[in-house]
Amino acid sequence: MREYAQSTFPYYVPEELPPNDQYLRVLTVVENGKGVLDVDTTKGCTLGMTAYPDGGCYGECYANRTARQYGIDFSVSVSRKIMGREHRGTLVRLLNTYPVNWYRIGTAGDPCHDWDNALVAIRALRHSKKTPVIITKHWIELSDEHLSELASLGAVINTSTSGLDTDSEIGYRVKQIQRIRSYGIRSVNRVVTCHYGDSAFAKSCKEKQDYLLSFGPVIDNPLRPSSSNPHVLKGDILVAKRKDSVGGGKVVSIDSSSTAYLGTCGQCPDQCGVDSPPPGSRLAEAVPEQIGLFVEKIDFKYVESVIGSGYETNVATLALEDGIAHRAARKNMQIHSAIILTINDQFAGFMTFQNNHIAKEFCLLQSVIRPDKHTDDLYRQMVLAVIAQNTSAYPALITTDPKSKFETPELFESVGFRTYLKMSGFHYMVHGQDVDIRMKILAHITMCNVWDSTKGTWLKLKKEWKERIEQAGIAQDIINPMYATRDGCWQGTNGFANVVTGHSHNGNASVLDSVACEVILRFFMPKDGKRIYNPFGGGVQFGYVAGSYNYEYIASEIRHNQCDANNKLCSEFKNTRWVQGDSQLYEPEGMFDLVFSCPPYFKVEKYIDYDGNPPDGEINSFSTYEEFRGALFSGYRIAIDHLNDNCFFVVMTGDSRDKNGAYYCSESETELFFKENGLSVYNKIIYLEGEFTRLAHAKKTLNMRKFPKREQKIIVAYKGDISKIKDIYPPIGRL
Repeated sequence: MREYAQSTFPYYVPEELPPNDQYLRVLTVVENGKGVLDVDTTKGCTLGMTAYPDGGCYGECYANRTARQYGIDFSVSVSRKIMGREHRGTLVRLLNTYPVNWYRIGTAGDPCHDWDNALVAIRALRHSKKTPVIITKHWIELSDEHLSELASLGAVINTSTSGLDTDSEIGYRVKQIQRIRSYGIRSVNRVVTCHYGDSAFAKSCKEKQDYLLSFGPVIDNPLRPSSSNPHVLKGDILVAKRKDSVGGGKVVSIDSSSTAYLGTCGQCPDQCGVDSPPPGSRLAEAVPEQIGLFVEKIDFKYVESVIGSGYETNVATLALEDGIAHRAARKNMQIHSAIILTINDQFAGFMTFQNNHIAKEFCLLQSVIRPDKHTDDLYRQMVLAVIAQNTSAYPALITTDPKSKFETPELFESVGFRTYLKMSGFHYMVHGQDVDIRMKILAHITMCNVWDSTKGTWLKLKKEWKERIEQAGIAQDIINPMYATRDGCWQGTNGFANVVTGHSHNGNASVLDSVACEVILRFFMPKDGKRIYNPFGGGVQFGYVAGSYNYEYIASEIRHNQCDANNKLCSEFKNTRWVQGDSQLYEPEGMFDLVFSCPPYFKVEKYIDYDGNPPDGEINSFSTYEEFRGALFSGYRIAIDHLNDNCFFVVMTGDSRDKNGAYYCSESETELFFKENGLSVYNKIIYLEGEFTRLAHAKKTLNMRKFPKREQKIIVAYKGDISKIKDIYPPIGRL
């Protein structure tokens, strides 16, 4: 008999393993296809995958293979914990629903990566009166304290070994088997066996295997390799198809003389080393009346409205006890539909939802399951019962809280939802397409009358529009399309960029924000609207966004160069065009459903045409503010005449200062202009820009008590009967 050195374990153990959110961090009880009660306190195997990165141990780690199918990184070990007293009670109850007298820790991950957590779980689950069976390769060694406690808890430890292991691995693991026995623990040598060929490698492995099989008590656990395994292809390992094989595939490396068991756990004589397993089928011989104590009748009942269902008090009481779902106790929330969960005909939980046919969306609202009855699987079943009520196939929406016991992002991801927005600690999720939730995103980033263009989601959307316009510029051979024809604009040396960097960007020219354009378009276009007019049309942004949404867009702009550049950039849209003309005089054809304008600010920028000069009538070339204002308002009056009733006129504007530093008050005069011309000033929105350059500017201006301006004003005026807005404009839906 060959001897193997009793060496210490050779691998370095990192002090801290990286986090991984792909596996749930909550302990569960699951019965797999072989009948194993999986209570894995750790999922994943960092050290095993580090030692054998090409497929895990022997290149055939079944758990790694399964994890990859679900997109899970098996190389990151995740500790799965008991989340409080109620969760512990639920796990014990679940364990007791199965007639087997043991459960396994180490099915899809080695518990050695967090022995402390494994001991916590075993202590907590001792009330189930079931034997914990630990399967490990001892990548991290059990401490003496761990072993002493495991002995008192009646645990069984299976040490996984194989003739495919290195000499040092075999020596180390045999030492662990002996050490475990010295503490009075039932210590089992779980040998991964093979039918070896005649090569030198195979003969060496066979010799090790024979040694391990002599080191009892032994469980013979045959390898189930893939046909592409290099050792199979070389003939080192011989395989055969076995129809009676359950779990891990039908191809097994098993010697014809072997008596290894290939079926389900119910008939297995080994029972993972647990003492005195019942003969034959444990399930068949289980006491029927004992099983009946734990078999529960679970029903999901649909009610059109909680009010009138007879469950009003039950729902309200459980909602208030939960706290997070407390809104479900209100009468104005109990008007919604619900799925009511009953267990053994007793109320046990609910989920309310709204099938909104007006907004064409399906909203999942509040939900709770009684803590003593809750399991992730039961909650998932309730969610699926709710989703089944979405018979119109609307996009389904849910706001989840990572801190919730129930409505977690991970759970809803498991039934096909995805997060489209993270805000204020919540995950806004959808089961549908991007187009279904675009308006939701725009609404969430503009919930009040202050629009902050420096926030992450806003910047992400802005980048997307910029990339699209830049691609249009490449296609049309237009350099710097976001600022096309604006290179002659100026602010002089007082431009913000000059203050901070000493030089200007694009001549300090301004550029319209595409996201602001999209929000204005989506919020202020009627349901049946088709046409948009933009006097003093300027840059390409609003037209490009409108064209992308298939609206007809007409802009009047006095500069030939700007019109030519914009029309090229928007040539992919058949109904988007800039007409060269003086906006204070230009009469567009027909009527429009939305008017938008972002006019120049007096004497802030200079606009030139192909000849390098401002064209005649360019309002920023006028010598006085009064001339500028008169021309601007003349263009607005024409636009009002061509605006349909019950439609919006939106101006994105700012203010500038005279030579003494006093404001012209253009914003205020625009508001008064609308009132004087019969429109209602309906919204006053503040559009915030980045403050960094303004702070630098303030160092020069505050001595004059002048505070730099970091906002623009979006004035939303309405022509018509305000009471009709809710009927004429599309609903936003639930936010």
